Amino acid sequence: MGEITLSFLAPPFPYFIEGNITRYNKGQSHPNRYNLGYFDVIMIKEGVLYLGEENEEWELVPGDVFILEPHKHHYPLEDCKDRTSFYWLHFQTKHYWCAQAAPSDIRSDTSVPTLHFYSDFYTIHLPKWQHLPNTEELFVKMDYLLHSTTKQRSISFWETQQSFLQILQMLEFRRNYHDSGVQLAEQVEIYLKKHYRNPITNQELSRHFHVHENYLARCMKKAFQCTPLKYLSMYRLHQARSLLLKTDSPVSQIADETGFSNLKYFSTCFKKEFGLSPSQYRKKYRHME
Repeated sequence: MGEITLSFLAPPFPYFIEGNITRYNKGQSHPNRYNLGYFDVIMIKEGVLYLGEENEEWELVPGDVFILEPHKHHYPLEDCKDRTSFYWLHFQTKHYWCAQAAPSDIRSDTSVPTLHFYSDFYTIHLPKWQHLPNTEELFVKMDYLLHSTTKQRSISFWETQQSFLQILQMLEFRRNYHDSGVQLAEQVEIYLKKHYRNPITNQELSRHFHVHENYLARCMKKAFQCTPLKYLSMYRLHQARSLLLKTDSPVSQIADETGFSNLKYFSTCFKKEFGLSPSQYRKKYRHME
């Protein structure tokens, strides 16, 4: 199976449902299940777990972390040959998610939208399978999480969810942290946010970062699924939306303050993104803020 990443748009963040540690003796096996309504994270502590999902087969060993997807067939390939134990937790999300081998190779259900750029959102990337050479800290976190579930819910709810998010953070795809292209894209993002009020072109970005325009575009698409100027336009529009709702400034002034030198073009872009003209949007939603 190729390298698959499960990507989750947040907020809202994925939320913890339940978890535990399971121990199998020789001859026992994972249950055969269809249409599980949530994600199932399996963290192998000892032994070997032989597991299948749809048409893929896995031999999971200590240090392996594997995520079973909702609504797929999960089944045992064979019985455990020795004592096997693993932590597991179930979680779900209320936002968009997809499984992908690459940005252009989406494997999610067709009813789930492909992840696009949102200026106010973050995409969590979790490997479907990964091997951790050192699981001590992860298992300590899991023990703490499981202990919190034994307390009164009204007391432990926030503690449990925070522990779960810390575990997700530990499991998040780390390769991007050392990917020079992604690091460049994040530097471009910071630059655009700092200078969005000013005119910005691809040529200017190319000169500033000392790389070709095409390479900049590829890096931004990899990190944010959009080009630099598309990111800039979306960020400007969201800043303008905020000013429309929080200030009494004229629409023309807001357009100028957010980097749109042409009022007609600003109104056209705004209506395309939000479905209403700037004035209509302010009139409809300002009292709701």
